Amino acid sequence: MENMEFDIFYEELKKQILEIASEELQGDIDFRMVYKNGQPKQGIIFSPEGSNVGITTYAEDFYRMYEEGISLPYIIENYTGTIHEAEDKIQFAKNIPVFEAKKEDIIPTFVPRESLQDGSVLAHIPFENLEIVFRWNIPGTTLSAKLPEEYFKYHQIEPKQFLDEIINASSFKEQIKVFPLSKIFHTGDTEIPHEQEMYCITNKKEDWGAASILNKDIMDEIADFFGGKTYIIPANIHECMAIDTHRHTLEALKTMIQEVNASQESVETDFLSNEVYVYDSYTRELKLAGEER
Repeated sequence: MENMEFDIFYEELKKQILEIASEELQGDIDFRMVYKNGQPKQGIIFSPEGSNVGITTYAEDFYRMYEEGISLPYIIENYTGTIHEAEDKIQFAKNIPVFEAKKEDIIPTFVPRESLQDGSVLAHIPFENLEIVFRWNIPGTTLSAKLPEEYFKYHQIEPKQFLDEIINASSFKEQIKVFPLSKIFHTGDTEIPHEQEMYCITNKKEDWGAASILNKDIMDEIADFFGGKTYIIPANIHECMAIDTHRHTLEALKTMIQEVNASQESVETDFLSNEVYVYDSYTRELKLAGEER
């Protein structure tokens, strides 16, 4: 029997997962495009009942299993087992008091300002048109949780002071990853001059790494490479892009960003901003491009 093409496989996978979810799983399930390691993937997001933590798996991973000869019923069984295992981890994580979170397990992350609900209990710091929130990578799990204001009151420290300590720590800088986009989009034998490249800025996990641009030492290096200034494009919550200010006009970049974001099905989950930022290594200031202060 000939293997199904991915689109057909994906539709059958969705159908069977929804059937098993209604019988065995307690919670909500959603199918949508998400980003993983900078690449678009068909995400399958299961949110257990009473939890704000989503468990994400990827249809492409299941299709790879299918191409290797594993039957669809076994893949569904594997998915169910993965969800039950993750649910156990979520329950374990719930039993860990958030006040025990250690600084080395906490990272700052960007979120769209409009994503914060009125009356939110989350600790957050305004940053241009975005907000900075803190994510705690829970030890012993692959889960993370956003820190509430109570965490900082408990430890008697202001969120802004805490942020400054994190982004200026050598451990934060060591986790930052910068690479040219040509490494992802192969250009064949054509070599792109370094100054014409667009560079991706993220963390080594390539997960919630857009706020890596808050480290000024890294940003100084990037801006100086481009002659002192660089445009920063907030591609999504996981990564930002740096480009020479002489290569494109601000208007052209904004148009490009808006068109790309409008065409992405993942906009609800990974979207960050339609704006462009600029970093100046002389003033060491990162701000919205086009704004005078």
